[in-house]
Amino acid sequence: MSVQHALMQFNGVTESNFNSNQEVEGRLYVGGDLTGSTLQVGITPPVSSSYDALVVNGQSSIGTINVLNGNDITVRGAVNSNVNMNGNGEAHIGGTQAAGKHFNGGTKLENQSATDPAFDARFPSIDFATFIDEANYLSTLSGVAPNLSDHNNKKFVAGTPDSSGLFVFNTTAAALSGGGLTLTPGAATTMLINVSGVSVTVAGNVLGGFAGAPNILWNFYEATTIAVNTKIVGSVLAPLAHMSGFSGSTEGSVIAKSINLSNGELHSQPFAGIVPTAKPLPAPVPTVPLPAALPLLLGGLAAISGLRLRRKIAA
Repeated sequence: MSVQHALMQFNGVTESNFNSNQEVEGRLYVGGDLTGSTLQVGITPPVSSSYDALVVNGQSSIGTINVLNGNDITVRGAVNSNVNMNGNGEAHIGGTQAAGKHFNGGTKLENQSATDPAFDARFPSIDFATFIDEANYLSTLSGVAPNLSDHNNKKFVAGTPDSSGLFVFNTTAAALSGGGLTLTPGAATTMLINVSGVSVTVAGNVLGGFAGAPNILWNFYEATTIAVNTKIVGSVLAPLAHMSGFSGSTEGSVIAKSINLSNGELHSQPFAGIVPTAKPLPAPVPTVPLPAALPLLLGGLAAISGLRLRRKIAA
């Protein structure tokens, strides 16, 4: 699965654990375990998909899972959580739900890893090595610096995009550490913002609304920790990062190594841009070995030519 596909299909994607005290409006994929106190999911899923509203590749030990709008969920391991299936969806559990935990509404299907031959097909093919490669490639694209002259109104205002609709900003983590941010994709289908820095604090307040969120992609290609102290407008690609805080809601999809959603929510703003990918190198032209007898033939022809030349000189 590519970065673009993941951002369109899921509101949140993690390689490892997802800790939640809040809600994820769209679909959520957890590569590790689901922990925390509560998760509400499946409020406004994005584009039509075969994926469930919640897919957990590990186990669930969160206090309560609330699933809305008749959506289904899939958990590969055990479920040590209360589950409320609002709208009569299905819960596909690879193991079992712990004794003493309630299950309300819908249908509970346990031991699916052993009894359902199609159980593995419920999990998307997600490889974070691919996401890391894509983030690194995006970081190499030429772009311009934002206008940071006014601390209280740092301008990420896209100019004329290229033929694919792409406009690129390159900046540092310091630009997001405070002040105000104006984010305007304008005519750009995709406004890509490459942000360098290993430890990032997002504290700049976004000025205005979030109408441009579906066309903004933040690429934190170096970050290993991201503290979110305010609202983020746009989708986030941070495949190496442990993200935490979320003092404000995020208007877009998030790809991260892990997420601690302690405060703000992940709001569904399906990515509508185009994520550039590296052009594949042309296939190498195979070397065709010469037939074994050909060198002998060429040598013989050379010898005959030399003999004729000597005879001509002697004459």
